[in-house]
Amino acid sequence: MAFIILLMSILGVQNGYAGDRFKIPALNDFISDTLNIDVVQDSSLDPSSSSIEVSDSRILDGSILGIRQTKKYRYIPVDQYLALDQPLSDLFQAQFVRDSLDLVGTLHLSKLILWTDNSSIKQKGLCLSAYTTFYDSLDQPMSDWIWELRLKREKKEADTLYLGRVVQEFAREQSRVLSEKDFNSEFYPYLFRRQLMTWSEFIFFGDGFAINAHFRLDFPADQESKWMRGSPGLFYRRSDIHESIAIGGKDQQWFQRLSPQWITQVSGTYRFGFNNFEGGHFDHLDYYNLFYLNLSAQASVEYRPVYHKGVYGGIGVYAGYNILPDVIPQAEIGLLLRVGVLLP
Repeated sequence: MAFIILLMSILGVQNGYAGDRFKIPALNDFISDTLNIDVVQDSSLDPSSSSIEVSDSRILDGSILGIRQTKKYRYIPVDQYLALDQPLSDLFQAQFVRDSLDLVGTLHLSKLILWTDNSSIKQKGLCLSAYTTFYDSLDQPMSDWIWELRLKREKKEADTLYLGRVVQEFAREQSRVLSEKDFNSEFYPYLFRRQLMTWSEFIFFGDGFAINAHFRLDFPADQESKWMRGSPGLFYRRSDIHESIAIGGKDQQWFQRLSPQWITQVSGTYRFGFNNFEGGHFDHLDYYNLFYLNLSAQASVEYRPVYHKGVYGGIGVYAGYNILPDVIPQAEIGLLLRVGVLLP
C-alpha cells in the first residue's frame, strides 16, 4: 500500500506534467458508461401538439431506453445506460403527429425491456419486449398490447444506429395499431414480466417410455396468433434392452393458436447423450454405441387458454431417429402426453 501511495505521489508532482496526465476517474464514470442514441426525427414535428398524451411510468428516466452490461477499458464489467437524445414519450408523440392520429386519450408505457434472445435459432438476437395500454379522454380503458419486436441488424451497423431503428419501429407500430382501432378490451391480468414455465413430455413406445423435461422463463405470447420459442430439455429414454440420457440439444418450438382455449405445437431437436445396456442382450458392443445421438420431431394439440395460469397439458405424436446406438431400432414412433405449469 505504501508503494502505491509513493508511486502516485511521484506521478503527481514530477515537473507538474504527470499530475496533469494521471487522474483518478470519478466513481460514477468508473463504474458506469453511457451509449448515446440519436434518433432521426423531423424537427418540424411538435410532440406537444399530439392529441394523444404518452405517460411513461417505467422505473427508468424518460430518456433512458435501458441498461445493459459492457466492459470498460476492455476488462472491467460496468453498467451501460442506453440514453436517447429525447424523452421516449416525446418520440412517440412526434410519431403520432406525423401520422395525424385523430384519437384523444393517453397511452401508458408501463414496461420496455431490451434483451438478447438466444433460445430460437431463427430469431436469435435483440428483442424488445414491452407492455402498453390506451385510455380514452374519459380515462376509460380501451386496449392493451404485449409487444415482442425484432429487427434484423444490418452488417457492421453501429449500436447507436441499430437501437435507434428499433425504438423508431416500436413507435411506428404503436401508431399503426392505434390508427387501426382494433382494440383488445380484455387486458393482460398479471404484472408484465417473464413467466415461469415448466413442463414434461411423457412419451410411450411399444418397448418402453421416455421423459423430456423443460424449464423456461418467458415473456407472455398470449396476444400472438403464431410465435416461436426454444428450450433445452433433459431427455431420458428407457427400453427393454437399454436406457439413454441426453445432456445436450435445444428444442425449437413453433406455436399457433387455434382458439382462445387451444394451441398447436410443432417442435424439433437434436440430442446428444450416453447409453447404458442391459446385460445378456448383445454379443458385442462397439465403443461408439456408448454415445446417444438422436434427431426427433413432435406435433401436439394443447389446452392452454389465453392468459392461463396453473396446470396445462396436451397430447400428440413423437417421431425419432437414433443415429446412435445402431444396435437398437433406429426409427421410433410414440404417443406423447404433455403436462406443465405456467406461473405469470
